[in-house]
Parts: sequence; structure tokens; C-alpha cells
Amino acid sequence: MEFDISYTFDAIPRLLDGAFITLQVAILGFTLSVLLAAVITVARTSLNSKIFNSVLAFYISFIRGTPILVQIFLVYYVLPVFGINLGPFTAGIVAITLNSAAFVVEILRGGLASVPKGQFEAAKSLGLKRGARWSKVILPQTFIASVPPLVNEFTQVLKATALLSTITIVELMRTAQQIYTRNYHPVEVLLGTFIIYFIMCFIVSLSLIHI
Repeated sequence: MEFDISYTFDAIPRLLDGAFITLQVAILGFTLSVLLAAVITVARTSLNSKIFNSVLAFYISFIRGTPILVQIFLVYYVLPVFGINLGPFTAGIVAITLNSAAFVVEILRGGLASVPKGQFEAAKSLGLKRGARWSKVILPQTFIASVPPLVNEFTQVLKATALLSTITIVELMRTAQQIYTRNYHPVEVLLGTFIIYFIMCFIVSLSLIHI
């Protein structure tokens, strides 16, 4: 079968629709992972509990030690066994969130370590309550210091969304599969898919240069 670039151009409109879903999942999953990681960071620092730290260490080790595809299957196929039924879109976001949060926690730990201890003491001396100290003084500085690795983590999340095609989320990769199973031109369709993924990741990476 000869290569025909016209199939690439014909597929682009539908691929862009899939890319929109990809961006939705990536942005929602990453945003929730950052929020979850921020809560964990505050709790770990404030509680200083051995039990909490042990559970957290196990969670991070599990996420880092298993493929994200396995984690997606666990959320989508195993949770219903325990009565927790999630649709594909929700399950995908949950899986992405839990996976990314484990990495964001470590990123924020590094950012927190760069905040001078004097900032904690100054906030406390001003009479700010614990919640206000974290939300107005500590966390903003932590996030500023963590921006570069957070941007890199978002690109990883963006690329990981391709695996959600395995649980029938019609994102970019699933859309590409649907197209080339009908026109029998996978090379041309996947070329368009590659270009769109590259452009999205390049734009995200480019934003890091201007921060």
C-alpha cells in the first residue's frame, strides 16, 4: 500500500477533536494531582507522623514501581469489584491523578526544601494561623521553586493519556485507531497523530523557557 499524505490531512479534523479530549483529561488530572500533592505535603510536614509517612512511602513506591497502564486497569477494572463503578472518563482522570500526584509530591518536597526556614518563623511571628501560613506564605514560594519540574511532569501526563485508549476513552490515540481501522492507512493517520502530540508537548515545553 503506497503512502498517501491526503489521508493525513483528511484525518486532522477528527484527530484535533481527540486532542481536545486529551487536553481535557491531562489538565484535569494534573490539576487534581497538584491539589492532592499539596495537601499531602502540608500534612506530611505538619503531622510528622510515622504511620502517615509509611503509608505515603508505600503509595509512592507502588506508583513508581508499577506501569501506569497497570494502574489504569486497576482503577477501571478492579474498583468495580469493590462496588466502585467509574465511567471511562472518570476512571482515566482518577488514574492519571493518582499516578502524577506521587511524582508531584516529590517535586513539591524539593520546592519546600528551598524555602528559607526564616519564612516559617516570620509568618508565625506575624500571628498568621497555620492554614494562612501555608496558603499565603509557604506554598506560593514552594510552587514558584517547583515550576520547571511541574511543567516537565505535565508533559509526561500529556503523553500518558495515550494509554487511556485501552479503556475506550476517545482521546487522540483512540481516535487515530478508529480512523485507520476504517481507511486501512495507519501510517498516514499515525503521522498526523505524532505531529499533534509533538506540537502540544512542544508548546508546553516552550512555555518553560519563558517562565
